[in-house]
Amino acid sequence: MSAVALRLPLKPDRALVRKWVEKLGREKITAVIVSHSHFDHTADAPYFAIEAGAPLIGTESTVNVGRGAGLEESKLIAVKPGQTMTFGDFTVRFIESVHGPAVLGRVPFPGTIDKPLVPPAAARKYRLGGVFALLIAHPTGTILHHGSAGFKPDMYDGISVDVLLQGISGRGDTDQYLENVALKTRAKLVVPIHMDNFFKPIKDGMSFLPMVKFDEFCRKAEQHRSIFTMRTIPFCKEVRILPLNAAIVPGDAVR
Repeated sequence: MSAVALRLPLKPDRALVRKWVEKLGREKITAVIVSHSHFDHTADAPYFAIEAGAPLIGTESTVNVGRGAGLEESKLIAVKPGQTMTFGDFTVRFIESVHGPAVLGRVPFPGTIDKPLVPPAAARKYRLGGVFALLIAHPTGTILHHGSAGFKPDMYDGISVDVLLQGISGRGDTDQYLENVALKTRAKLVVPIHMDNFFKPIKDGMSFLPMVKFDEFCRKAEQHRSIFTMRTIPFCKEVRILPLNAAIVPGDAVR
């Protein structure tokens, strides 16, 4: 966090990225998809793509982060809102979204990245660049990755999902957020994400981001237990979320 606060350049840890790609299994990584271009989403993403030999997919800003990292043009894919891509049995639809009011009611680092961003670079250089929610369809069910805690009131009209991965850091009113995302999509299983403190090393274990108000989110979600189940997932562990009758491996916390 001190590097961000002091506006110091952020240097991706290539060795650590390589370790995680090996742990995940290179052969399992078909694409690296980024929802928006803030540093906590994109700083390492190009190196995951490089190590996996996979394309980096996102906004034009995300693509410029990839260019700055040295990714080949053939591995850079810029997408537009509403676009759909297919990866084997998976179909991914890119839905235009908005960032939550993360810092004193304001979105940090607004704007776009209009030229290749070469690391190391300060956090403020990783401009927002637009936000996507990812609607992922598979024969076993549908997953919605809503990573940023903002929303457009009509963005999920006519959409229903089995599993919702709902980012909860930097959100505004929790009731409105649940109403416009979890309830609007009629999700059966809600998994809160983007709540861990990414300013600390993974080796230190799970801790919450400051001001994430996890307990408050749980209390509000509990009011809708007749509509959806909420579960958390083990920190840095592989889990299964579809089909629903086999979702989440043992050891998860059920709320």
